[in-house]
Parts: sequence; C-alpha cells; structure tokens
Amino acid sequence: MSNLTKSQQEFVNSSSKFIRLLAPAGCGKTFSIIEKIKNICAHNPKDKISVFTFTRGAADEIRERCDNDTCVTVNTLNSWGNNYIKSNVLKNAQIISTPKDRKFCLLNHLQPIWDKPEYRQTFGKLFTSRSKTRHSETFLEIMDEFKNIGFVHTKFTKDVKANTATYEKHIEFIKEVGLQRYYEALTEILKHALGVACTDEKQTTDFMVNTWIPFWKDCCDQMQAAGLYTLDDQKYLANIALLKKVEKGEKWNGTAKIDYIFVDEFQDTSPLDLMLISNLQQLNEAGLVIVGDDDQAIYEFRGATPYFILHPDKIFGQSFTTYILDENFRSPANIVEKSMYLISNNKNRVTKNVSAHNTTDSAEIQLLTYSTQEEMIDNVIQDIKNTVDTKGETVAVLSRLKASLLPYQVLLTKESVPYYVSDDLAFFLTGAAESLNRVMEIKKKKTEPTRADLIELVCLDSKNEIYKTQKDTLTRLFLANNVKKANIEEALRAIAEKYPKQFQNLFTDAFITHFMNAMDKFLKADNVYNTLECMLRDFQGLKQNYSRSLEDLYYRDPPLASLLDFASKYGDDYEGFLEDFNAAIATASMAKDSNDRLFDTEPARVFLSTALRVKGQQFDKVIILNVDDGTWPKSQAQTNDDAYEAERRLFYVATTRSKKALHLYRGNEYHNESTTISPFVFEGHYNE
Repeated sequence: MSNLTKSQQEFVNSSSKFIRLLAPAGCGKTFSIIEKIKNICAHNPKDKISVFTFTRGAADEIRERCDNDTCVTVNTLNSWGNNYIKSNVLKNAQIISTPKDRKFCLLNHLQPIWDKPEYRQTFGKLFTSRSKTRHSETFLEIMDEFKNIGFVHTKFTKDVKANTATYEKHIEFIKEVGLQRYYEALTEILKHALGVACTDEKQTTDFMVNTWIPFWKDCCDQMQAAGLYTLDDQKYLANIALLKKVEKGEKWNGTAKIDYIFVDEFQDTSPLDLMLISNLQQLNEAGLVIVGDDDQAIYEFRGATPYFILHPDKIFGQSFTTYILDENFRSPANIVEKSMYLISNNKNRVTKNVSAHNTTDSAEIQLLTYSTQEEMIDNVIQDIKNTVDTKGETVAVLSRLKASLLPYQVLLTKESVPYYVSDDLAFFLTGAAESLNRVMEIKKKKTEPTRADLIELVCLDSKNEIYKTQKDTLTRLFLANNVKKANIEEALRAIAEKYPKQFQNLFTDAFITHFMNAMDKFLKADNVYNTLECMLRDFQGLKQNYSRSLEDLYYRDPPLASLLDFASKYGDDYEGFLEDFNAAIATASMAKDSNDRLFDTEPARVFLSTALRVKGQQFDKVIILNVDDGTWPKSQAQTNDDAYEAERRLFYVATTRSKKALHLYRGNEYHNESTTISPFVFEGHYNE
C-alpha cells in the first residue's frame, strides 16, 4: 500500500464499523474503495461484502478491479432489488419499462381503480380525455416519484386521521432534509394534470390525503396483485419486503448474511435508496461504508439531497468516522485551486483542503466573451475542431440546459465532426422536431400554402391533441369545401358548428382568432430567424409538444430559443437550414440504437452533455457554454439559498471534469437582451 496517500491509508486501515469517506472530484475514490475492500478480505477472508453503485458501468469497474472475488458482490440498487423481488416477492412478475407498457398499464390494468366512484370524477376525466396520451406517462412517473421520495403506501390506511398524521410526519421529514422545493414542484405538476386548484397549504394537504394518496395506494396494491412493477419498483417493493422483516425484528444469518455494505456516490441517494440501505444494514447488522462528496450532490430532481451525506448519523442512528481524500490526481493545480475557491462559497458543506498531485502543470483557463450568441457558437465550433484535429484530444461541451446543445448538434453534423451525446438527442426524435420540419417546408416553397400546409399550421397551433382520425377528417372537409388561405377562418367556424362533437372544443372563437394572427405572422416572416421566432412565440401547440419533464421540475427549457441562436446565419435560405436540420435528425435516428455514438467512421472525441450528465467523467478540455448570470445560476434559483448552492455545486462539477484546459464561453447579448457574467466566474477567479 505504498502508493496510497496518507488520507487513503487512514481510510483503508480504519477499524471503524461505520465510515464516511468524502472524496472530492479526481481524488481517487474508486481506487480507495478497491483498496479498502482488499484490506477487509485480507484480514477477514470469510466476510461477505456487498457493494452498491448507481450505474452499471461503475459496478462493472469495481467488480473487475476486485478480480471478481467471490466474497464481494457488486450491484446497482435497482439490479439488487430486481433479483430480490423476483426471488422473494413477485416470482412471476412482469416489469413495465417502455412508455407503451406504462400507458397500457394505466389505461387498462389500473382502469378499475380510477373508475371507482370515489375517483371517477377526479381521475376518470383525465384518463378518458383527449389528453390521456400525454398525461398517462407523466402520471405514472409521479406515482414512482412518490415512492422515490420515501412515501410507503402500506403505511396508509382508510382512517383519514391516521393518514393525515402519517402524511404530515413525512412532510416534516422532507422539509428537514431539504427536499421541500422538489416536493412542491412535484405536487404542482400533479395538481396541474388533474386541474385541481389549492390556494393554501391546508387545501393542498386535504387534496393529497383525501384524494391522491388513497388513489395512489390503491394503484400500488392493484399493480402488485396483477404481478406488475416498474423500474423504480425494483427498489420500492424490495424495500417494503425488507421493512416487514425489520418490523418483526428478524435478522439474516448463514451464507446469506452480509458483513459489510459499501455505497458508492452516496450523495446521489434518494429517500427510497436510504430506506433500502438502512433496512438491509439492520437485518444484517452489517458495517456500513458510505463514499461520496457533498459538493457533488446535483441530483435534487431525483430526490437526492446533500443532507444525507452530511448527516449520516441522523439517518442511520450510528456514529460515523469521517475521512477526507485531499489529493486531486485529475486536474492541474490551478483548476483545483479555483474550484476550491468556488465551492467554498457554499455554507451547507464539509470544509475540505484539496491540493493537486501534479503541482508543476497548469491548465489553460480562458474566459471567452463575444458580441452575440451566433459569434460565440461559431467560435466554439472552431475550438472543438482545433482541439480534435490538431491535438487529438477529448473535449466536453457542457451546458446548463439541454436545448443549448441543439445548435452544436446541427453544426457538428454539418462539419462531419463525430460526437457523443448524453441524453440530449431527445428533441430531434420528437414530434416537435417533425412539426418544425414540416412547417419549414412550407416556407421553403415560398408559394401560397396548400390545403395540406394549412392543416399542418392548424395542428401546430392547437393546444389540444389532434388525433390522426381528426386530421384525416379535416383533410376531407378542406378538400370538399375548397378551403384556401382566404377562406380558412370561415371554414374553421363552419366545421366547428357542423361537427360539434369532433371540433367544437378545438375550434373555439378564441383559438380561431389566435390562429389567424399566428398564421399571418408566420407567412409574412421573411427569413429563417423570424420564422423560428414566430413559431416560438405564437404557435401554442409546438410549445405544448415540448413540455417540461419530471427531470426538469424547476426550470423551463424551450428548444426553439436555442435554435434561434444560430438561425440568422441562414438568412432566407430555408433550403440550407432544412438540409442541416434534417441531417441532424438523421444522425439522431442513426445513433438511437448505437450507444449514442454518432458516425461510424472514426472514434468520437467530442462529448455533448448537460452538466447534470457528466459527473464521474473526465476530458482533456472542457468547454462550458453561456457562463452568464441567469443561466449559471438559473434566475429562478436566486431567491432560494438551497437552490443557489445547488447551482454552484453543478458549476463546480462541470469545471472539475478538466485535465488540461477549461474554456468558459459567453455572449454579451442573448435574444437582443444584454447579459452579465456569471457570479460563479468571479467566485472561482476564473476571470484571472
């Protein structure tokens, strides 16, 4: 163990049963875990060690580096839970994983629940409406998020008073650990989907206790009775089974007993994760080693919070011995120094004194400011090409929002630069991209819109979902009535009057007035930029098509705003824009089943990602986009201390991915509004 640092040696040789290892970015976390495991196995060969990670990749790495030792098992919490419930809970169960499966489950297996008299008015309306397709997926996600945030449906009864007490007790827990903002956002999405108005906290509590929780509990029981479970249920059902054993005072023994539990990336644990780990630890009376970094707690949208790694004694009721790794092996000294300047501004953290292992090299750190977003984008593309072509190095392009990466996906495709993406291809594979493509074809022709064009515009502006059968009917009616641009207003009113069941709710007076104005602006737009801007501001349906997801509980992320950033370069060349846009769509489709690697001609050295998706990775150069106040941090976070610190942790994670160079890009102007430099730039002295 001569290659261990002093702090690593202290951790590896510790005899404490409950250990917290705080491992800042680049400080050899995985290496330390492996050495600790080897040390335990050397001194106690019969001990059984169970290691939990949050990704299969991390599990595979640890398993391989432990030489597949039979005394060590490595799993994700999901995979362990799945194996447990298949063996002990639902032996012939069917997992529901695809959107199609989830929708079928809600609209069929769960129909007896939402069709009950006590639920029919609130939930039946939703799932029998035109919007059921859009809402069903969101609704099942909310069910899973309630489990993830620590609610246990078996704890609720038919006694309203008992339910209220149970609910309020859990809400106090949520407030204490710092998940109040997360819970409020989740609740608002639920109330919005159901059309429920609550003006104060008491009304919200009454709705949750009297309406939502009984429905949610019945749905959980129904799914279990039907032998169905979701991906999140892998942990949830396993946890319930373990909880029953804990409450009975049972213990595990024999060959199945676990002596030590290791949890990697502990700062990413949700309340459900904690419950599962805690119950497993109690049943085995096992030692517990938690490893992570409170400064890298960035997954609040998953129910994670730094509270758990900051206060493990309160969570597990045990006293933990803390060790802190203090030597960074990834980044040069100036990256480490500046990242420490930055994160030291957070108050809710453990103080760490980290230094660089390599004290001789310095990273190239630049703050690059341009007049416009378009100019910034052009220079980022050139920076990427120079890094890849000249130096052959890896480069990560990181943004705060998914949509900010859309221009780079289009332009890198145009430049034939191979790249990887995290999960940011979604837009090019959505109906929103298809709709955008179709209506831009209308502008490309530069002629009077056809009947088919008019129908596309009507569908694009409609807030309500227009089904294929309705679209086919519209096509027939438009043809029969010789509908043209000049008479479309009259035609829509006539159709609504003649076919009230199909179209009256769609073609209201308000909709028709709005549509005529939007269509007029769209047809008069004389270049690509103005056309996209019109679509962004005026067409209701397109905005609806790209609604926020549960992964973005707090901040809106409209994609067209980012496409505007480079659209002006096309002038009125609609054909050129469509050519590049369609190439990006084709590339996205090609990459869908290829592990996100775009192009097969050569290995990609460019990685496009949000900062949320890059933790645990490292690159030669890191490019961070739009380092402006309002983006880093988001403006919505500036009135909430916890949210502000969460944004600073995210920026810290982004900057600490770099091994050689860190380039921070911004434009002085964004959509014709002036911008200012992010305060994080000054806090970390990245401008010096």
